[in-house]
Parts: sequence; structure tokens; C-alpha cells
Amino acid sequence: MTSTGDQTIEEDYQTLSNQQRLKAAMHYTTLKICQATEKKYDLHVTPQAVAAIAETLWRQAESFAVDLESFARHARRSVISPDDIKLLLRRNPQLLKHIQDVHAEQTSGREETKRGRKPKKATTDKSEVKTSDGD
Repeated sequence: MTSTGDQTIEEDYQTLSNQQRLKAAMHYTTLKICQATEKKYDLHVTPQAVAAIAETLWRQAESFAVDLESFARHARRSVISPDDIKLLLRRNPQLLKHIQDVHAEQTSGREETKRGRKPKKATTDKSEVKTSDGD
């Protein structure tokens, strides 16, 4: 059985918009990462620093989303493809390399499962994401 305080928190959570929920989840995750870092390196991260990091991450994610949608729209597609993500990350070589490796691993696994089947005439990449405007 939950206490009255837990019910209030749950009711408050249900009234938040999806964007507010995502932002709250990002802040919570940032807090947990900062707490783990504090323990690992024996340092203190202030609540203001956690909030600043979370807000910076949120703004960066918003910027990424806009850029990815623009790349897809420019290519006259309504979905975001792995190539759009690679284009976005072109200025971060380490992250780009990691994403390329992950994508190669995922696509090689799919190719292995497709062996023995008839090739399809038109295939789509399952790792694509629809853009918000639904072009």
C-alpha cells in the first residue's frame, strides 16, 4: 500500500506533459550519474551543478532533434536514418566511431538472419525513426 505522499507524487507525475516527464527523467538520471561520480572520485557536485548539467543536456538533445529532422527533410524523407545520425556526429570523431560500430554490429546481425531467405525488392532500415512532422 502506498502512502499519501507517494499518491501525491504519482498524481503530480500523471499531470505532467510528455516533455516535462522526459526533462524530469533526464534530470533524475543526471543526478544519479553525478552521485555515482561523487562516490567514485570522492568529490561533491552541488545541486546547482546537477541542474546546469541536466539543462545543458536537454538543450543539446533538443538541438540534435531539430538537426536530425532537418537532415531527413532535406533528403526528402519522413524518417531519420542512421546516416543522419552519423552526419550529426561528424564533428565528434570518438562518438561517431562508436555509433558506426554499433550500427555495423546491428546490421550484420540482421544480415545473418536474412540469409537463406529470398531477397526483398525494396527494404527499409528498421533503425529509422519517424520525424515529428510526419512528412
